[in-house]
Amino acid sequence: MIEGFEGINIAVSDPEAFVRFYKEQLGVPLVFEGHGNYIGAKLAFSRHDPGIIVWDKASDDVATQGPMEFVFRSADLDKTYETLKFNGVDIQPPFLADWGGKELRCADPEGNSILILEGAY
Repeated sequence: MIEGFEGINIAVSDPEAFVRFYKEQLGVPLVFEGHGNYIGAKLAFSRHDPGIIVWDKASDDVATQGPMEFVFRSADLDKTYETLKFNGVDIQPPFLADWGGKELRCADPEGNSILILEGAY
């Protein structure tokens, strides 16, 4: 039977740039470097947590379709905003969402949406 959720596969045009963006600009740990050129790399907060598993669009290793939205959480969205802005991320300030928490949105180099939340939902 199923024992857990490993993550989400995503096929991108430049795996190295994709991994570098998440690792260096957003601060998401790289827990597995992949099988060369970041093919099969896993970005996650620990090796056993669900993560983003990166593949190359040019190969037929994985079948993914359409853009993704990745959702992260932060204890201090204002500080996160300042850090991401300093890291060169094209980002707008956080805002109060209809559900009562704060949200911050940006996009990765592939055009996937990134949503960062603060507060319980």
